[in-house]
Amino acid sequence: MSINSKVFGKFLDKDIILTQLSSDNKVFVSIMNWGAAIQDWKIFNHDHKPTNVVLGFEKFNYYPTHSPFFGAIIGRVINRISKGEFSLNGSKYTLPVNRPPNHLHGGSEGFGTSLWNVKTNKNENSVTFSIESKDGHQGYPGNVDASVKYTLSGNNLSIEMFANVDTPTPINMGQHNYFNLSSIDEINSNYNVCNHQLFINSSSYTETDNNLIPTGNFIKTKDSSMDFSKLKNINKIKLDDNFVLNKNSENETAAELYNPQNGLHLKLWTDQPGLQVFNSPLMNIKAPGLNNLKYSNYAGICLEAQKFPDSVNQPHFPSIIIKPNQSYYQKTEISINFT
Repeated sequence: MSINSKVFGKFLDKDIILTQLSSDNKVFVSIMNWGAAIQDWKIFNHDHKPTNVVLGFEKFNYYPTHSPFFGAIIGRVINRISKGEFSLNGSKYTLPVNRPPNHLHGGSEGFGTSLWNVKTNKNENSVTFSIESKDGHQGYPGNVDASVKYTLSGNNLSIEMFANVDTPTPINMGQHNYFNLSSIDEINSNYNVCNHQLFINSSSYTETDNNLIPTGNFIKTKDSSMDFSKLKNINKIKLDDNFVLNKNSENETAAELYNPQNGLHLKLWTDQPGLQVFNSPLMNIKAPGLNNLKYSNYAGICLEAQKFPDSVNQPHFPSIIIKPNQSYYQKTEISINFT
């Protein structure tokens, strides 16, 4: 295992540092300090051929203008907040409506599009990114010190997120990889995940209105198109939904993604209660992706472990309010192997 870093570009006249973690299993994960984002995740098959399992760009200058949060850490609050408004302790807060009519992914200047500090630990084969968010940034109250730690061991990537606050404020961070398990030699004109199989350890999902804001109700998945309790083909179902995870055990798999054409199998574990699943049905990226691929409809699928969307306006949802006497923490682990 090893850690290597290089300058990947510049943002606001500051260097973008790309840090690559590698394991003895020939797994390579490259993460940059812009958005603490995974830029590439590469696995070698039994014939020693590489497969890129996430969407990204070869050049940094495509990210600020073309990236739909590829691989980024989202915060302060991932997902949507209705009308960019919430009330807390008698005060009303107004946030930027960057995805009308709602606030999305912490705003246009949230964690996912900001520069983070970076520190590596070769003994752990890990890299930690940290960021400070000042009181009032993107409309949120309080000062926040946040960090994310990526640790690579074998084929397993651990993602831990931390935050401390000085006043009660919403925190609901998440990781925004777009996965595609297709090998280069099986890609034709259509690079998508429609032939992948998906499992979600869930019996219900949060109902949403036409603006993808939860109504507060839960819908059972059994015997519906949203039932992924067993591995099944994704096909062209349109997904942008928060699944309520069944939490019978900390070691229970939350989700799986499988490509039957090459045997690549992803498993995800998390301590979070929800999983936002988005399979990019309308993607149309103008810039060339990794390996000069064209990213269009259904090119990737996001498996975003988090608390529920718009929780600040849904009192019966798991709370995302963090207080000064407590710390925010979440952990997600992802393993990707050839079977």
